[in-house]
Amino acid sequence: MPEKIKPIKILIVDDQQIVIDGLSALIGNAPDLKIVAGVNDPELVFENVKDHNPDVILMDLNMPGKDGIECTKELKEAIPDIKILMLTGYDDIELIRESLKTGARGYLLKNTGKEELVIAIKAVATGGRYLDDNVQDKIIQSFTDETKERTASNENNISELLSKRENEILKLIIQGKKSAEIASELFISINTVDTHRKNILAKCDVKNTAQLIAFASKSGLI
Repeated sequence: MPEKIKPIKILIVDDQQIVIDGLSALIGNAPDLKIVAGVNDPELVFENVKDHNPDVILMDLNMPGKDGIECTKELKEAIPDIKILMLTGYDDIELIRESLKTGARGYLLKNTGKEELVIAIKAVATGGRYLDDNVQDKIIQSFTDETKERTASNENNISELLSKRENEILKLIIQGKKSAEIASELFISINTVDTHRKNILAKCDVKNTAQLIAFASKSGLI
């Protein structure tokens, strides 16, 4: 006779009892999940973890006294292997980051459906991670925004590093123009262009035009 698979033990932490009751009713009848306790007082989390040894903790974020991030941090410091899935109504990117940074294995919004919640619990219980689509979009958008900001910052840094004339010459170098063409366009001598070239290379800490173009590309100028 095959060995019976043990259900995943779940501890729900939420300051609203109605949420605990709702989640218990929603997933409590799943054959491979078992709600072992619901805690509406963050101060009682450790006691319940010790008593019930849950496989996954569903952790609310905004709670009076001690919020979900603080609870997660304390639990992870005391029990590094404990698995926590944030279940909250907040999709603020800073809260998402802080939750994951403190050790949460997943982040779900409370408008998620039963099917996705069960999938997330199972993923976290088996050592994986789970972020719902909205949270993933937030993280990707944040990364994209930060990349744009860094690029703009790099552009500004280079512009501030070089003189006005050097910036003009750098843009023409990036366009692939030779010293003679640059001299003709800016109405200066070739020797002056070459002097500016040397100064630009030195200020950007590169040795040749190829490295300069690569540096400009990395900095977002191309």
